[in-house]
Amino acid sequence: MNTIDSDSGQAVEPSPDNPSAVPPASPAKASALRTKLARILAASGVRTSEEDAPSHFGFGVEAIDSALRGNAKADGLPRAALHELHAESKDDRTSAAAMALLLAQRCRNLDQEARPVLWVSESGETRRQGRLYPPGLAELGIDPDSILHVDAPDSIAALRAAADGVRSPAMAAVIIELAGKKPRGLDLTATRRLSLSAQKSGVLSLMLRSNSDPDNPLPTAAFSRWLVAAAPSLALEANAPGHPAFDIKLLRHRSGLYGLSARLEWNRDDQVFREQHSEQSAPDTGAVPALAAVRTDHQGTRAA
Repeated sequence: MNTIDSDSGQAVEPSPDNPSAVPPASPAKASALRTKLARILAASGVRTSEEDAPSHFGFGVEAIDSALRGNAKADGLPRAALHELHAESKDDRTSAAAMALLLAQRCRNLDQEARPVLWVSESGETRRQGRLYPPGLAELGIDPDSILHVDAPDSIAALRAAADGVRSPAMAAVIIELAGKKPRGLDLTATRRLSLSAQKSGVLSLMLRSNSDPDNPLPTAAFSRWLVAAAPSLALEANAPGHPAFDIKLLRHRSGLYGLSARLEWNRDDQVFREQHSEQSAPDTGAVPALAAVRTDHQGTRAA
């Protein structure tokens, strides 16, 4: 997993006329983040376009993906769009983060060549909550080296870094993590910019919200909004630990869908979700997906 520190002195200051807005990056002065990303991608040999890639992705559960068709001609959710994932409670932050990464992984698996995923978070929140943990990612079947991690100094800088990433078709997906009920800079203007950039580049954009208010969320331009919580796993044969499980609920959909909910398990070997039916009894172990956090000063972290 590669980590990039977003320089707060490079195109991260809010606009003096509208501090809550996230103005587009100046073409005359490229940010340090964009330069570093371009260098990493050039060295990796990743192609910058996937002309034949499917336009939609899904959970891999036919009943859910077909229900999400809406007005579209394909099952699932559009890749070239912005989607929101809210942690149901403070304790569900890990599960929501895992769900975002697994949806990005599902999207990556559709490409002929696997492109990296850009994860953008606020450095202060990273210090408080911890960062992505490579061994935990591997337990979910995700290659840690496929993730570029950006530590932004604040939410406005995080939105700018995410906007840079979404504009680049060299990315498979961009995940931006914002904490709190009203992150500074998060408004219709900022999310519409992300949404329009996603439509042009074809890059999946996922906004991960923790400590938010799912019952009274901020208005955004997201195509869909989901509520995610940890769920108990079902033990495998010989009482082996079961697959990571999630409770998901659709809160908003551009086509007017509402109320879709399910309990899903993630199968890392098949890279697909499967529905866990209610008649199956599972012990309430309080288990959460294997996505542990490690503090920023942990000796196992490394920077690009």
